[in-house]
Amino acid sequence: MEKGLPPITDELIEGLSRAFPQRHPDLSMSDKQIWYEAGKRFVVDYLIEQQKRQKETMLTTSLLES
Repeated sequence: MEKGLPPITDELIEGLSRAFPQRHPDLSMSDKQIWYEAGKRFVVDYLIEQQKRQKETMLTTSLLES
């Protein structure tokens, strides 16, 4: 069985979003730089999606236990 990620907090997402904001590539950047920057942001977007899933799972579990 695959083990999931630890709880992802809003503070973590906010901090990573400030450090790696979603922005359009600058025309002066090389292809390599563009892909590197996109990769960093991809991780933030991935964690945002995982956090949504964690919250949905917590809500579903909470409702089932009620």
